[in-house]
Amino acid sequence: MTVFNVNFAVDDMEGKTVLVFLKPERPQRDYRIHAWQVLTGSAGATESFSYEANIETDVTTAGDKAGNLIVSGRRSITPGTLMQAVSPSGLSPYLEPAAASLAQDKLTPEQCGVINKTNPYIQFDSNWYVNGRPVVTMPKVDARMTVSFEYMPNFYFMVATPPMVGQTYIVQNFSDMTKYVAPINSTEVDVTLTRTNGLWRFDFLAN
Repeated sequence: MTVFNVNFAVDDMEGKTVLVFLKPERPQRDYRIHAWQVLTGSAGATESFSYEANIETDVTTAGDKAGNLIVSGRRSITPGTLMQAVSPSGLSPYLEPAAASLAQDKLTPEQCGVINKTNPYIQFDSNWYVNGRPVVTMPKVDARMTVSFEYMPNFYFMVATPPMVGQTYIVQNFSDMTKYVAPINSTEVDVTLTRTNGLWRFDFLAN
């Protein structure tokens, strides 16, 4: 586990927050990226969060009523493993492990995946979580389609207005962020946020 201690070494956050993202590998343009951590620390404060490589996934489908969403049970998943979404008797989809041979056929050892095996077919969104917090939603997964999730433990920091509930970001936003790659053996990282001449800056010190 790695603990990040973010020190808000500024006089005034001006109503802004620190957002931290994990970036999926080879993201598609329509992926909805979630702010993995939202730090609302005030000027002079230190706020911490921890990182462990625990991946989970679930799927979301539209319910009968407009705006009604149905979420399957969330499942833990490890790289190289494939889950299949099934819908026995036309019920809403749930996830179960797919055959190892199918996983080897569809995924690299670094990827986790979900395949749409619903019958009758139901389109769904595939959601991925690390440490119990959402990272990315992959929309509109069609019949027999496989989506894969892989990420490097690289952390992307940015200062932004607080996100609204459910707000997501697009891949292009990453060009405006500060990327940090934690050393493999580090257990603690001190992050210092400063602001000079209107520019926000992150500095990192790994222990």
